[in-house]
Amino acid sequence: MIRIFTLVSALALVAGGAWYWSTWPSVPPTPRPALSSDLYPLYNPLKWSEPQFEKLLIGTTSYSGASITSAPVTNTMDPGSIFNPFDQYYDQKLKAVGWQVANDLAAGGHIGGQTGYRKGAALILIRFQINYYMRPENAPSECPCDVTLSLFSTSP
Repeated sequence: MIRIFTLVSALALVAGGAWYWSTWPSVPPTPRPALSSDLYPLYNPLKWSEPQFEKLLIGTTSYSGASITSAPVTNTMDPGSIFNPFDQYYDQKLKAVGWQVANDLAAGGHIGGQTGYRKGAALILIRFQINYYMRPENAPSECPCDVTLSLFSTSP
């Protein structure tokens, strides 16, 4: 008799809990950030992260969009052999579908850079970052180094 009462009580608690959680106001799922469809297919043979939301400031203008990052290409002696083909791939791909180079979004230096494109109100950034293993205090950085590539886009 006690076992039946315990079993019935346990089932009632489980059913009550299920009803309670099913009526709890649900939080709408956060939408996944989406890159511009013009960036697909992604540059191969790299492994890419999932798209993430990113906010960035260029000059005095703030942009919100989606970005992805490649796995680093490690221990390279020639960073240009990594980022130049990447940049050329997207330059041809984006110009073919109406994107125009935006010189005001361009940046570059010895540790990274970006090329910007505009199409209407949307923008795309093709970026690279170099991580040097050694950075002498009184001399330029030298390879070997790692190169990470990334893409950023806003919605129109």
